[in-house]
Amino acid sequence: MSTTTPALPPKPASVRVCAFIDGMNLFNCAKRCFGYDFPNYDIAKLVAAVVAMEGQRVLVGTFFCIGIPKKLDDEKRHNWWTKKLMALGRSGVRVSSRVLKRRELKIHLKGVVNFETTVPRLVEKGVDLAIGLEIVKLANEQAFDAAIVFSQDGDLVEAVQEARRIGRQQNRWVQVECAYPVAPGVDSWPIKGTVQRQITKAIYDSCIDPTYYG
Repeated sequence: MSTTTPALPPKPASVRVCAFIDGMNLFNCAKRCFGYDFPNYDIAKLVAAVVAMEGQRVLVGTFFCIGIPKKLDDEKRHNWWTKKLMALGRSGVRVSSRVLKRRELKIHLKGVVNFETTVPRLVEKGVDLAIGLEIVKLANEQAFDAAIVFSQDGDLVEAVQEARRIGRQQNRWVQVECAYPVAPGVDSWPIKGTVQRQITKAIYDSCIDPTYYG
């Protein structure tokens, strides 16, 4: 008895795209690849550039998530991000922020007997979970045909797999892409199971935000 693989649903003539951005993951990758020491990206422009890497696509939504410090922990960074997030919201980007959690990091010096100290550190929690839940929610709602994830966080693999499974269940063409900066000699890797969208320095530099938020 022979079996045949069900035909894949056809790709829509016009692909609806949603973008999902982990703000700190994107910054850390841009810093590694291009040397920038603060998040100088213009998200609206950068998303538009990646969407345009293929024809017949229309952006229908952008979700940006990041952890920011409390004012008491880091007033300068808190104020900077508050202003930038307000500008993002005015540009049509849906913004979600998390408060960075204070943790004590233990330090041991190799070869130094009985030396131990702790230093305070601000840690981001819950961003990957928020993005993953949003991807799955919008896939269930049939809100997109293609999801572009601006992150290399391996914790999003399950959300990617679930979005594709939902697409098959709904008999829809669904694609998940991973957009990330690249540079010669710098290790970069996409989330497993995604289509690669590589952001070169030329593309990134054309999408820099010139606004001063200090």
